[in-house]
Amino acid sequence: MTTETLLQRAGEILAPFTKGANNPETNRLDVQIAASDLVLATRALTEASWGYLATITGMDLGGESDQLEALYHFCEGAAVATLRVPLSRTGRPEIASISDQIPVASFFERELGEMLGVTVVGTPDPSRLFLADDWPEGVYPLRKDFKPEQAVFVEADKTPETGRVGNKFIVPIGPQHPALKEPGHFEFSVDGEIITGARMRLGYVHRGIEKATEARNWIQNLYLLERICGICSHTHTSAYCQGVEKLAQVEVPQRALAIRELVAGLERIHSHLLWLGVAAHEAGFDTLFMYSWRDRETVMNLLEELTGNRVNYSICVLGGVKHDISAGQMDSIHKALTYLEGRINYYFDVVTSDTTFLQRTRNIGTMTLEEARRFGALGPTARASGLKRDVRVDAPYGAYKQFPVSMITDERGDLEARCAVRLKELLVTCFTIRAIVDNLPSGEIAVRFPRKVPAGETVSRVEAPRGEAFYYIKSNGGESPARLKIRTPSLCNWTSVLNKAVGHQLADVPMLIAGMDPCFSCNDRMVTVRRQHGSNTMTWPEIRAYGIKKYGQRK
Repeated sequence: MTTETLLQRAGEILAPFTKGANNPETNRLDVQIAASDLVLATRALTEASWGYLATITGMDLGGESDQLEALYHFCEGAAVATLRVPLSRTGRPEIASISDQIPVASFFERELGEMLGVTVVGTPDPSRLFLADDWPEGVYPLRKDFKPEQAVFVEADKTPETGRVGNKFIVPIGPQHPALKEPGHFEFSVDGEIITGARMRLGYVHRGIEKATEARNWIQNLYLLERICGICSHTHTSAYCQGVEKLAQVEVPQRALAIRELVAGLERIHSHLLWLGVAAHEAGFDTLFMYSWRDRETVMNLLEELTGNRVNYSICVLGGVKHDISAGQMDSIHKALTYLEGRINYYFDVVTSDTTFLQRTRNIGTMTLEEARRFGALGPTARASGLKRDVRVDAPYGAYKQFPVSMITDERGDLEARCAVRLKELLVTCFTIRAIVDNLPSGEIAVRFPRKVPAGETVSRVEAPRGEAFYYIKSNGGESPARLKIRTPSLCNWTSVLNKAVGHQLADVPMLIAGMDPCFSCNDRMVTVRRQHGSNTMTWPEIRAYGIKKYGQRK
């Protein structure tokens, strides 16, 4: 179906609940519904198999308005249908949970509750997902009237827990654990060695980036957003630039778009090789870990040659890219790809034939196509279950219309399939990068960009190495965004891991987690710094003075 047909179909499905509708962009349908109709409206979309829930954006309209809004974004191909639910800001704003229909909604609902103070009635787990346990009650950081001095932390309840529930036990894992290189806290209920229930808590590296963007101008936010994640920093700046450029009605030169896609491809190779090493390490295959991370250096050296940086590349600017590609750099790319293609083929043979590795991946964590749809899986995690979901193919952006990619899928749905999909995807990425280098469009690499962005809102979607990254951007016509919502793929894929862990042995947990290639930094996007005596947060000068006193002045 065309995007126009998909939007028309969504409008027909939602017609009984619509209080008002418009098309803010050619690929979007914005429908206002009452909070009382939310469950029925989402059920209508679900039963009609129209799209998947990408995220929920909570907004405080601020100013003289006494209103909050909850935006439920559903995506189907290039089409985006948004259910806009108005809520009163005063009193106790409530909205019904839809997590019984769409399991991944439970994460979004928990975020909506703790960040904006919306009570989600019926959500399976109303506890905090991101904010610390000692965050004060009734203080919501994404409301417009929030001030940092309101975050006066209270003493957390330190009542010890036995961990025993009847004849069963709750096993805590993390936030610091040798099997997890980033901080996340899991609680697994076990009967013997078999997992009977799973729960998780995020937010240990939450930095309040969405709120911070409102205090910075459009250009400054580029450098903030690429630090959401060191592995996919280019993904975030690409999604942000794409959305802001659309709001400003600025046409980016084709050469710049091609360079963005090229860097995105190199970043994907870097990310997948890093993941392969982590997965091998969790499986006890440290030789493969060392080899893959050695070859990852080839990509990082190449990125440094092209952009000047190995991690945060800063290649994107609003209106184009910062650096062009020379003939010498093109030769370096071809040589690096020739080496990497040989190594990737070798790794594919290893992960599909090594007996010890297959014992940790084959028929482990198997997720069917229907389960992948229900859990809202994204990226290679979804495609390994046969779910054809890839923004680069479903809704081509940037230069992907000129330099398309092939979608790699597998039907088996287990950890072995997720390994195979990622490695095959690396070969496809190498082929696409060669095509870009050999056919790089001529012309400028950037155009001038206005200081102020016209009022409006947009949705920007790009395919990160782990799946779809979703940005909702709203401008009031000033030099800074009025609201910036970021949803990264890991937050969606966690639903599948927690559900598929049940029934497996506790020893399978590290591989199940590694199989989805999680990024906690992307998930969280506030670090609580305590005074040595007392519980208030420290200001930056206090933090700096304390650091100098304790560790000395940096030379």
